[in-house]
Amino acid sequence: MGARQFSHPTSFSALIDGHFAMTPRKTRRICLPIFIHSSPKQVFDAITRPEVLTRWFMDHATLSPRKGGSYSFTWKGGPTHTGKITEFVRGKRIAFTWQWPGLESLGVTKLKLSVEPKDGGTVLRFTHSGFSTRGAWVDLYEGAIRGWTYFMMNLKSVLENDHDLRSPYDW
Repeated sequence: MGARQFSHPTSFSALIDGHFAMTPRKTRRICLPIFIHSSPKQVFDAITRPEVLTRWFMDHATLSPRKGGSYSFTWKGGPTHTGKITEFVRGKRIAFTWQWPGLESLGVTKLKLSVEPKDGGTVLRFTHSGFSTRGAWVDLYEGAIRGWTYFMMNLKSVLENDHDLRSPYDW
C-alpha cells in the first residue's frame, strides 16, 4: 500500500494540527512536531540556552529567558535576527517575535516552541505563524519551511547523536 498523497490549492493554509485547512486564510503558519530521544529538560535547554542554541542553530546567541526579554541570533556571514520574548514558561514553552532583517516593513511573525514528554523522549512542537499569503511573504514562507525543517532535523541530530549536520556549503 502506497503513501497517502494530499492535493490542495495553494490558496489554502498549510498543515494545521495534522490536517489541511479547507478554507482560504489571510495568513499561514508552519507546524513542525518532532520527536527527540532526549529529556524535556535537554530539549528545552537546547531552545532557550545560548550556549546550546549555537550547537545546532546559529553562530552567536543572546537570550533573556523571561516574558518581555530580548534575543539576538547571528549567523556568521549572514543576518542577525532580534526580537522580544512574548511568552516564557520554564521547562514548557517559549514564544517570540520574528522579523527578517532588511524586510522590517513587512511586519513581524511569531515563533512558539513547546516541549512535552512522550514515550521516554520529548515531542517538540514548533509553530511559526503570521505569514501573509501575498507578495514577498510567499517566498519567505517557502524559505522558512525549508530552513526550519533543516534546523529541526539538526537539533534532533545534535541531541540524539551529538552530531552537527550544518555545513558552510548548505546555503
